[in-house]
Amino acid sequence: MGNEFMRDAAPDLGPGTYDNHKYGTIVYDSEHTPRSRKGYGLSARTAQRFPTLSKVVSPSPQQYQPDQSSSRTISPGRTPFNSTSRRFREGSHTSDQLLGPGSYSVCETEVNRKVSWPMCFGSPDWTRLPQLDKKSLRVKLHTEKEFLKQRSRLAYLSLYY
Repeated sequence: MGNEFMRDAAPDLGPGTYDNHKYGTIVYDSEHTPRSRKGYGLSARTAQRFPTLSKVVSPSPQQYQPDQSSSRTISPGRTPFNSTSRRFREGSHTSDQLLGPGSYSVCETEVNRKVSWPMCFGSPDWTRLPQLDKKSLRVKLHTEKEFLKQRSRLAYLSLYY
């Protein structure tokens, strides 16, 4: 058993005859990387890494805000709180317009008055109230909303007048 026949190949092939330590090392990779004629490696930066910035472009801190250290004299306003309306209105009521004691009775006035609609089983009976003609089943028009507001106002004012 075993190898009775010798190989016909070259004697430099076989175990222990390969130079693996030459390939894949840092020295081999640095010697065999593709480079340009200028000496830069593949995908290398050619520009300056940290370009010098011009310091004249941005303004100084003093130019952002005016100098507040010097005191200024503030001129007084034309009117106090910039309001020219009168504070108290004098003469708006005369003694003839105000009711004196005994001119009305507090006991005879009805308190807690509420609007009462014609009712039908606990809910308002809208059929007995004035209505606008129905035009469609769509959203209420502006005139219909104004009509309902006016009807409610009239019912409320009828309590007092």
